[in-house]
Amino acid sequence: MNEIISSLTSAFTLAFVVTSMFALGLGTTIQEIVKPFRNIQILIKVLLANFVIVPLAAFVLTRILLLEQDLQVGILLMAAVAGAPFAIKAAQIARSNVTLAGSLVVFEVVVTVIYLPFVLPLLIPGVQVDTVAIAMPLIVQILLPLAAGLLMNFRYDEEAEMTRPIMSEIANISLAMMIVLNLANVGDVLSLLGTGAILAVVLVIVIGLVAGYLLGGSDVKNRRVLSVVTGQRNYAAAFVIAGGNFSDRPTVLLLLLAASLISMLIIMPVAGEFGKRAQAAESSIQDVTPAKVS
Repeated sequence: MNEIISSLTSAFTLAFVVTSMFALGLGTTIQEIVKPFRNIQILIKVLLANFVIVPLAAFVLTRILLLEQDLQVGILLMAAVAGAPFAIKAAQIARSNVTLAGSLVVFEVVVTVIYLPFVLPLLIPGVQVDTVAIAMPLIVQILLPLAAGLLMNFRYDEEAEMTRPIMSEIANISLAMMIVLNLANVGDVLSLLGTGAILAVVLVIVIGLVAGYLLGGSDVKNRRVLSVVTGQRNYAAAFVIAGGNFSDRPTVLLLLLAASLISMLIIMPVAGEFGKRAQAAESSIQDVTPAKVS
């Protein structure tokens, strides 16, 4: 039964990632995707939040909480990887700049592939990082669907407009199934109670959310985007590394599984709260504008 659930979770995760990125490309132009890359300041903040603050915080937490070695490895893995497509959905729920979120996910995926071979061996002595093994799934699942969507939007804009809601609906259904199937892992998560691992996972996610928000600048929508993009780690990449290096250490995989579930349980409500505040702000502006006109 666990193998069936695991296979279904992988299938729906793949469907969510591919359709999310394809739908993003269908509703976006190349210029819109590339625009944030011209803002050096925001890119530096993304690098600082995702590849310095979060990994450093994870490293410190594993020492302070005196976690056992395999749990330390899992925490450090989740903290070192960034560029999760789920962050795009979170940005949409937060009523923020979805295109910016997509651009940052692409940026983080590229940086992750370059960053891991150099930094991960420092965080986890003895680990070997196969750059190709990490890069290929990320390229195939994230970058290629985005490129296909952008190309279709550029060449066949009417067909892209018709296809986009279908892809978005498939992504939403896949996400719902992912959440339902992940609930089957609650028992495994509870088995980590008392080890300090769950506290460490929660703190890493919260530190990511806060760091992204504080570094987001004066634009509230950008702050919300950076918050969810930094708080959500790229568990797909983490599982690739864990499977290649720690397949004989099931605690590492269990930690990542627990972290992916806990992440959803934290990020979704935070994004929802951001969305409610954005909606309230928009409503207040609409209420005030007629008064000024009159």
